[in-house]
Amino acid sequence: MHPVIILVKPQLAENIGMVARAMKNCALTELRIVNPEQSPTDTIALRASSGSEEILTSAKIYPTTKDAISDLEIVYSASARPRHQVKQVMTAEFMAQNYPLDKKVGFMFGCERTGLENDDISLSDAIVEVPLNPEHSSLNLAQAVLILSYEYYKTTIKDEPSRFVTNGGQIAPKEKLLKFLSTLDDNIKQSPRLKDKDHTESLIRNINNIFTRSQLTLQELNSLYGIINILKDK
Repeated sequence: MHPVIILVKPQLAENIGMVARAMKNCALTELRIVNPEQSPTDTIALRASSGSEEILTSAKIYPTTKDAISDLEIVYSASARPRHQVKQVMTAEFMAQNYPLDKKVGFMFGCERTGLENDDISLSDAIVEVPLNPEHSSLNLAQAVLILSYEYYKTTIKDEPSRFVTNGGQIAPKEKLLKFLSTLDDNIKQSPRLKDKDHTESLIRNINNIFTRSQLTLQELNSLYGIINILKDK
């Protein structure tokens, strides 16, 4: 089950809207708000949500934190400050890696000015923090929601850690690449500036290494042929 996002006494409609945007980035949909100072459907909030209006229009408003979390099984409080309570404190990454998939979970965030109050934190199962520069670890509300949500979201997807984008171009087959390198090598060998055979072979070997590790497309090869022709005509 996806986590529920709980905002306790948020002050600004714009921040509520930006929270909705952060939630949609991470495929989260359920927003609960405790005693907000401004409405989540305020025009400013809707505009700030940038295409995430449905999260705001379906958000539930509660009078107290207890009411907002009563049906949840686990609640994590987001806080960067020591609260002098006997409570497990974990990083956002650790929380996500050990997320209880069979439980109904809530991520709870405090207001922009002071964060969560001690009474709210005392109702949670654990505190989640984001290790940041100890000299400046303050996050705005939407940033905090995005980081915790993204750490959770990463555990739900199987994305390629790295990929090579050709924008539709076809990677040049080895045969065509070797043909180009042969053409380039022949042109290099004709230069009167080369010192000796060993120097020439070393230069060609280095150039071959540059191009063979570059994953050139056919279009790029054609451009390189064009450069060779331009230089030959000079």
